[in-house]
Amino acid sequence: MNIELLKPHTHSGTTLAPGHQLDLDEATALWLIEVGVAKATAALDEPPSKPQTTTRKGD
Repeated sequence: MNIELLKPHTHSGTTLAPGHQLDLDEATALWLIEVGVAKATAALDEPPSKPQTTTRKGD
């Protein structure tokens, strides 16, 4: 599960700043979200969703 840190956090002996993104197991990620240290983000390897556009035919 991908998360973005909201507060400084030490992970694997390294202090990480807010804004840093991590891919963690779901239990760890949910715990960090629950205690207010992180928020869920979209997967880093997923392409951004395509915006919906409306086009008029015949113009």
